[in-house]
Amino acid sequence: MKNKLDIFISFFATAVFTMTLSFTACKQDPQNQETKVIAENKNEFKFDDTKEDDAKFLVDVASFNLEQAELGKLAALKSIRPEVKEFAKMMEAAHSTKIKDLNEFVALKQISVPVSLTDDNKEVYNNLNKEYVDDFDRQYLHQLIEKHTEAIEDYTSQVRKTSDVTLKKWTQIELASLREHLDGAMTLQSKLIKKK
Repeated sequence: MKNKLDIFISFFATAVFTMTLSFTACKQDPQNQETKVIAENKNEFKFDDTKEDDAKFLVDVASFNLEQAELGKLAALKSIRPEVKEFAKMMEAAHSTKIKDLNEFVALKQISVPVSLTDDNKEVYNNLNKEYVDDFDRQYLHQLIEKHTEAIEDYTSQVRKTSDVTLKKWTQIELASLREHLDGAMTLQSKLIKKK
């Protein structure tokens, strides 16, 4: 009888331990999740497909602006050329302002957006940070041009497809600013090429 009781207690303890481990493994720690994923999950829960598409766009906008502000800060510190340093400071300030404006805009629409860099943003930042001093400015401007070109395409597409009038107007205003940034970066890039 005692053997059966010992076996039962042992089996029960093992089952409880296994269930505890399984629960702990399956449970997601919000601190380990990207804020972008958390924002997308909240929006998916709150909105229908049409508004969810608008929310996804704004999540991407937040991620882009967070990345550009941080890269501007990095370039302002690491650049060896005064004109790139100044441009980077302007980019940091402009995209920091855009983050603030975006947060006010999405609050009115009850849309969640990321509040910190995503893993992809961090990878871009870390790769740029590893560049040698001689290549840093060239790589910063290349990245800036590439990311702003992609953003302009995304914003233009959003203007065409959204049915939200306020989002359309907001996006058009933002587009004008992004085009100015792109033009400035391309002008600066061509000046650096001529100096070689």
